[in-house]
Amino acid sequence: MPNREYIQNVANKLIKKFDTRDPFQLCQAIGVEVFYADLGSLKGMYKYLKKNRFAVINENLDPFTKTLVCAHELGHDILHQNLARKVCLQEFILYDMKNRPEYEANLFASEILLPDNIILNLARDGYDIEQISKELCTDINLIALKVSSMNTRGYRFNNTIDAKSDFLRK
Repeated sequence: MPNREYIQNVANKLIKKFDTRDPFQLCQAIGVEVFYADLGSLKGMYKYLKKNRFAVINENLDPFTKTLVCAHELGHDILHQNLARKVCLQEFILYDMKNRPEYEANLFASEILLPDNIILNLARDGYDIEQISKELCTDINLIALKVSSMNTRGYRFNNTIDAKSDFLRK
């Protein structure tokens, strides 16, 4: 399984290579087909089947959550293709704190969607994690994952909450 530094590096290389943080554009650039469907309580899923890679996103989600789910599924593509050859990675089954692939996909999504400089600027302006999440219209747990990741690279944020990997559940 990849470690945090590896995930950070892979995400940053992908961003630089394609000059975008948009997970939909990144999926297109690397050959992951994105589909939308009414998935009920399921937010999204990823599958690798016969050399074809698919991300399916619940069409009933709001635009911010669709973007987050897409970044998460992109993380599965980059980090967990071997696992996805065996099982379809479905968020309502695998999204718990003890599930390493789900945590890693969330960490990857935080690296793709949240530039360090934006987090730093908001923190310097006195924003706490909750205020940053509101300002960026994203889940507080995604911000907490990013802040924790930045702390491992030498930043010193006071992370006041524990990130929960189940923040994509309905």
